[in-house]
Amino acid sequence: MNLETVIQEKVHALPRIKQAKVLAFVEDLEYEEIKSNRDENKKAANSERESDRLSIIGIGRSKGKGDISQRAEEILAEEIDKHSGWTRKEKIVAD
Repeated sequence: MNLETVIQEKVHALPRIKQAKVLAFVEDLEYEEIKSNRDENKKAANSERESDRLSIIGIGRSKGKGDISQRAEEILAEEIDKHSGWTRKEKIVAD
């Protein structure tokens, strides 16, 4: 016999008042399950939002570009001129 059949038989053998208590208990379990699923979904959504927020500021997962903090030296080498700082690397040609 499977568990559901055993439970049904045992509940069927109880007096009506006890069956009502079993029903109330099952409804409580059902409510807890729904609440637990809702809380898990909320945590997952919050985690996704946090991941996106951290990605925006460059310390989390950036979409497809890896961890920006690990590429910092490479990014700086591409964008900074050692002598003049944060100016463009393009040379200005005098007219």
